[in-house]
Amino acid sequence: MDVTSHSIDQLREWKTLAEMRAYLGIRGFAIVVSRSFQKLEDKMPSLVAEMRGDIASAPFTREFIIGSKNWSYNGDPENPIFQYYFVDHDNLKPMLKVMQNYDAINDTTYNNVDRFEFTEEFAEYLLLPV
Repeated sequence: MDVTSHSIDQLREWKTLAEMRAYLGIRGFAIVVSRSFQKLEDKMPSLVAEMRGDIASAPFTREFIIGSKNWSYNGDPENPIFQYYFVDHDNLKPMLKVMQNYDAINDTTYNNVDRFEFTEEFAEYLLLPV
């Protein structure tokens, strides 16, 4: 006996969704599935909380660097940036990769400095009242 792993209703729903995607695709449209910033916050609450506190204190700042607390960075005093440290957040680089996948940040690294920028959508999320 062959036991199915999905109900007939679920298979029909998937078929309908696939047909709708195909219909829209041949007409030049695409279905974009957005990711929830709340889910991102659930995955890394301390990092997002720190980012929320930072942006609350400097609501027009979007850039940040990551590194070690014993490193020095001479930034532009006219353009302040945030700093996040490896010692404060285990797996900081992999967490930032997930944040990129969620379209929360963009990598703007240059001059051998791991530098990133909040997307405007994520900045707006961080500025929402909790």
